[in-house]
Amino acid sequence: MFFEKINRIYGRRDYLTRKKAYHLYVTDLVIFIVSIAACLLYIRQGIRIGFLIFAVSALISILFLMIDRLETAIYSILYLSLTALTFGIFFGMQTGNIYFSMATIIILFLHFSNSKLTIAVSCYTGLLMAIRMYQYWGRGELSSAFIFDTILKFILFCTLAIITVRVLTSHKKEKEVFIREIHHRVKNNLQILSGFANLHRQSGDQQIESFNERILMLSKIHDAIYKSETDYEVDLNKVLEEIVSLIRIQDASSIEFRRSRNGAPLSIEISVPFAMIVFELLNNAVRHSGKKSKENKITIELNFSNSRYTLIVLDAGPGIQDNSTWSQPKTTGFTLISIMTQQLKGTFRFDSNELGSKAVLEFSNRDLFASLL
Repeated sequence: MFFEKINRIYGRRDYLTRKKAYHLYVTDLVIFIVSIAACLLYIRQGIRIGFLIFAVSALISILFLMIDRLETAIYSILYLSLTALTFGIFFGMQTGNIYFSMATIIILFLHFSNSKLTIAVSCYTGLLMAIRMYQYWGRGELSSAFIFDTILKFILFCTLAIITVRVLTSHKKEKEVFIREIHHRVKNNLQILSGFANLHRQSGDQQIESFNERILMLSKIHDAIYKSETDYEVDLNKVLEEIVSLIRIQDASSIEFRRSRNGAPLSIEISVPFAMIVFELLNNAVRHSGKKSKENKITIELNFSNSRYTLIVLDAGPGIQDNSTWSQPKTTGFTLISIMTQQLKGTFRFDSNELGSKAVLEFSNRDLFASLL
């Protein structure tokens, strides 16, 4: 019945809020049952003021929970339970065990509040423990060794508990950052697709085929990204391997890939424009290099040194004699190359001679990092 009501109240909230409400309700129920049982077991010896306040705090928390006041319900159980502990030490049964009560309250604050507040509560409960032990020691009921052992173990318990919760919280924050990063990448890729569509509008079947090829190229880039060992950077060697394999499927040209020996790590966000440039260059080389020769060989080389990347694409084609062809592009491919080179904060040039043409792309990792700040 009560679980159904909580589900009706918090069912449309986010996942973490719903779980927090369920956890608080179960915690309140357990606290109430345990506190009432403790009061009834020793009722002949008098009222156990600490457990009585504990039980009342659980009922108050449930009441706030049922009227959609989750934050008020949380802080009522936290601070009233701390009050119950204080009254129990000074006015409650002196032979009772307070140490598990202290640990319970610290866990409550860890789960439902923040680390700073939990540290403050740990110091306060540690002070209450010291007061209780001083009373026992004054009556000769405890040795000094037992007192120091208990205090040191209490400090160790609080430290480990706080560290554990902070680690779990950092994992949660990491997932939140990763989810935001996924949304950001999806948004960027949708913008890229929108740009592709604008470049290919009012075009024929051949242009539509090129549009499809570029979309397939984006999927290949993401294949390389998902296979990477980290969530923030990818080895450009693997990106080039995916693009070369795609070009080989579409065309029987011979492509030689010379890898960067030391690897070429680059931010995942920046790897997309880099891969688009590579795809356009290879497509251009396949279409125009050495059409009359029997051996149509294309060489792609990647170098990475001192935070600087150099990409070279060699082919046997006639090359481009007029620099305005790519500096002031009119075709879809060269327009993309020009735009993406600007995104990389890099330089791009064509060198041509009787042996063929060479396209060179250069950019620096440091320049990119500075532009992202």
